Amino acid sequence: MKNFQLILVSLLLFTIVGCTTQSDNHQKIVASDAVTSIYNFSQPAPNHAAGGQPKKHEIGLLADAGVDMVINLRSHPEMTDIHEAQWTTENQLAYYHIPIAGADGLTQENVKLFHQTLWLNEDKNIFMHCASSNRVGAMMALRAAWFQGADQEAALAIGEQYGMTSLRKRVEELLSE
Repeated sequence: MKNFQLILVSLLLFTIVGCTTQSDNHQKIVASDAVTSIYNFSQPAPNHAAGGQPKKHEIGLLADAGVDMVINLRSHPEMTDIHEAQWTTENQLAYYHIPIAGADGLTQENVKLFHQTLWLNEDKNIFMHCASSNRVGAMMALRAAWFQGADQEAALAIGEQYGMTSLRKRVEELLSE
């Protein structure tokens, strides 16, 4: 019985150390000057970058910088002549499109989908974008308040770090409801 307990404790420690080592060794985004030239580029967290619409060659630069996936928050009509799903696939990046049509797209349902996507991929390096990063910031603010327990002031600060500007008033309204 004592050997069984020793083996069980050893396996548990191995699992804990293995998980810790794996997440500690995860490469973070290393933004070059070329990557930071993406419109309104920011890196508010070591594994999060945000900005405006990347061009085709910038998707490759993001992959070279260590980005694993792209979350696109632009609406379908905005993406008519932009083939971002193809560009990300060519660069071996995961791609998620959550269409947010301005202030009207800031719904509980959309924020929940956004939150789940980030939560399920929290070990990934993620580039999030819309046209300017305004929607990214708004979604991050609402996520922080509705799904992560942040108070309004903290949520708004997070939103601004991620690029929220003109949607701030609408986010404040939603957080006050």
